[in-house]
Amino acid sequence: MHPYLTSSILNWERASNTTIQPLIKLQNKAMKLIRPTNQTSLNDSSLSANILCLPKLYNLSAGKFMHSYKNKMLPNKFDDYFAPVSSIHSYPTRQSTSNNLSLPEVNSSYGKCSLVFVGPKVWLSVPVCVKPSVTFTFKWKFAKHLYMKKIHN
Repeated sequence: MHPYLTSSILNWERASNTTIQPLIKLQNKAMKLIRPTNQTSLNDSSLSANILCLPKLYNLSAGKFMHSYKNKMLPNKFDDYFAPVSSIHSYPTRQSTSNNLSLPEVNSSYGKCSLVFVGPKVWLSVPVCVKPSVTFTFKWKFAKHLYMKKIHN
């Protein structure tokens, strides 16, 4: 089931909530089928089975995309896709000196689901000790960070 949920997740996660909810329900049903009887909540069983819920899978994919962007492993088309904070103003701030990306102003819910907005937001949530990791270890370290987060994004 995992390959079906993650196939082109960066594209279809922007779908409306009414489209995503049946997928979340399907994932919860699958978790209920495979969880041990001694665990009381879906969150506990997903932790023990090392399975991320759908919103966290999206954050993991966005984080991997942003890691590829920051390490210049994407096609040249994406070079100017995100604006660094240092390009917004010239004086040094904590955000600009730590090489963070600026969040664009968006007014619609569709805009808040776009990768231009979500990418920098997810990148800010990546722990500083995980950001410089090589690609393979970044995925596992960030996934572990997402497993441990109690709140669904």
